[in-house]
Amino acid sequence: MLDERIMKCPYCNKVFWITEDERCDNETFECSHCHQVNAGCSEADQYGVLIGVSILDYEIVELLRG
Repeated sequence: MLDERIMKCPYCNKVFWITEDERCDNETFECSHCHQVNAGCSEADQYGVLIGVSILDYEIVELLRG
């Protein structure tokens, strides 16, 4: 298992590193470039880069779920 993963920021589209512990223990991640917080990841791209979800998008999906 990898100790670190790359996540793509949903706000600035830059990538940043997160540790496996952060990925398992956190629900949100702060981008090291723009310092905005995202609501975790929804999936990974074909290269294994995690795709971050904006907090607004996450809240909209939760509202639609009921």
